[in-house]
Amino acid sequence: MYCQRCGAKNSETSRFCAECSERLVTKKLFSWKWGIALIVLVAISSTYYATSNNEPNVETATHTTDRVSLIQKIQRGIFTVETPTGQGSGFLYASGGYVVTNAHVVKGVVDVTVRNSDGEQHNATVIGISDAYDIALLHVPHYTEHEPLVVETAESPIGLEVIAFGTPQGFENSASIGYITGHNRDFSFEHFIYEQVYQVDAQIDKGSSGGALVDVTTGKVIGINSLLYTSETSTNFSFAIPLYTMMPYFDEWIKQPMSRDAVLQAGGAYVQYTVAQAETNEQLASQFVQSFRSSYEQALNNSDFSLVSALLTGSAYTEINNYIFDLAYGGHVFEFLSNDVLNVTYDNNMYYVNTNETFYLYPLHGESQYFNQNTTYTLIIDEYGAFRIASIGISN
Repeated sequence: MYCQRCGAKNSETSRFCAECSERLVTKKLFSWKWGIALIVLVAISSTYYATSNNEPNVETATHTTDRVSLIQKIQRGIFTVETPTGQGSGFLYASGGYVVTNAHVVKGVVDVTVRNSDGEQHNATVIGISDAYDIALLHVPHYTEHEPLVVETAESPIGLEVIAFGTPQGFENSASIGYITGHNRDFSFEHFIYEQVYQVDAQIDKGSSGGALVDVTTGKVIGINSLLYTSETSTNFSFAIPLYTMMPYFDEWIKQPMSRDAVLQAGGAYVQYTVAQAETNEQLASQFVQSFRSSYEQALNNSDFSLVSALLTGSAYTEINNYIFDLAYGGHVFEFLSNDVLNVTYDNNMYYVNTNETFYLYPLHGESQYFNQNTTYTLIIDEYGAFRIASIGISN
């Protein structure tokens, strides 16, 4: 070894330098190796604790990122629905530009405006509305080619994590996270029937009505945000109509849209034919009957008397109500083929509209039946100046 003082070479076993008598220092290799090992362990330990304390949890971070992505994706199919009297929400239900909302959002109107998450506005038309259930369907031509949201076709369980989308109090692009806290709630509010609805603790407010309730796990729309329950003594919660229970109505309206008059009347707004018009324009009476037939087909196939109740009075009201009720659980399907008005006469403040009608009846069991019949509709003019059917006579 070499002396660190004078540089003279000495034997490996020497303890002092032979030239200057300086004490020689022996290299301690093992101590150096342990020093390296300790530094590595401290570095690993420091890295571990830094990750544990300062970095986001991987599972939580991934879940949060998925939620953010899900919300951004769903919001492309969420709309603010504006009418002359207020606003609500809606979502893209089916390809072709069909948007679901609540009936109370668009009640009494046909032409509305929808606005997407980017603030773009487009015209929409109400093509279906129920007077019994709080549901309505819009058609937005601009979104004919847009991909609709994915929907759930079965019941969702209590405890499911959900996101409520809509425009509460006018704040657009809102998303509120919560859980289904109850289901199978049945009640009526105003004149609507709510059956099997979900109880949800996600926050909604005025303007959220008609928005989508989405399953966080699958990204599917499971419900229609509809009502908010408030109380001074309890925490607020909301109700959403299960989408799967109302899909038959939406699908039927897509296949056979309601007429403008039927939409207005089912929504509680009478078509304002004045008496002067009714006395001088037989064409209006003819159009009214043809509009009724379109709504009547939907009422029969959906077992929903409310779709035509506002158009009827007197014996016609009772007879049609009983007929639809009798067929409600029979599984019958009607397919109307033609409805030709033969003539219209006016006498003593009443219109008599004679038609020839053809249709098929498909029973649940057995062969289909074809009908070709002449029908006379007796129309009166009610206190609102609107046509209503007072009686219906059929001859084969």
